[in-house]
Amino acid sequence: MLSIGEVAKKVEVSIGAIRFYERKGLLKPAARSEQNNRLYSEDDLNWLVFIKCLRETGMSVEDIKKYYDQVNEGTSTLKQRTQLIEDQKQKLLNDIEEKKAQLVHLDNKLERYYRGENY
Repeated sequence: MLSIGEVAKKVEVSIGAIRFYERKGLLKPAARSEQNNRLYSEDDLNWLVFIKCLRETGMSVEDIKKYYDQVNEGTSTLKQRTQLIEDQKQKLLNDIEEKKAQLVHLDNKLERYYRGENY
């Protein structure tokens, strides 16, 4: 079992973020030590890594909660979970294409500056 500080360090999130995820129901309440400190399993750690990944792709806390609830319902929700992840994947791919287009604009601007143009 890992302390909240150890988990925060391994996942590279703040202790406050872990507590927030617990309050929002994205993470089951932690086990407690005799000193009442939070303790986390490797499964908890792996789930937090996935939460971080989903958040970094722009998925909302509400959608992560929906996904988490569906996971806990079992295999009957596999189709809905798959669709939620597919939708997020498509959003991420769209974001990547948008960023690529923005990069082209920046490169074009730099090219003009390198040629001595002022605009």
